[in-house]
Amino acid sequence: MSAGKYLVYLTIVSTYVLIVWGAYLTAGEWGAACGTGSASAWPACNGSFAIPSDWGALVEYIHRALSIVATVLLLISTVVVSRAKPRQKGATLALLLSLALLVAQILLGAVLVNTDLDIVVTALHLANATALFGVMVVAGVLIHLGEKRVA
Repeated sequence: MSAGKYLVYLTIVSTYVLIVWGAYLTAGEWGAACGTGSASAWPACNGSFAIPSDWGALVEYIHRALSIVATVLLLISTVVVSRAKPRQKGATLALLLSLALLVAQILLGAVLVNTDLDIVVTALHLANATALFGVMVVAGVLIHLGEKRVA
């Protein structure tokens, strides 16, 4: 189960980095640097996948890239942990809840860009990200405790 445990830990760290980078993005007011509405065309930036030369657009582009990395890691972690023996029901359920929160996060991100960075949607986006991170930490703790019991 070590591979699953370390995948979950890596997913937690990547999500933390994503949240901190998102805070930097918001603080710098670069949230619309890749365009808003249909012009943003996520995950492209200003209609292109090329790395932007403008700093604000680059910050948002990195946030988008980090979100893809965190998503892929969460998907892989969930599959690995759910198939591991012995079964870790609690950790698997926490990761499944994380996936549900991730879907909500993606939808909130789309709404955020399409509402020209509405402050209420921004707050909901951060609150959901915090909940997602917290549930992933719970999954990590459950895996850690589960491995201690088996060892």
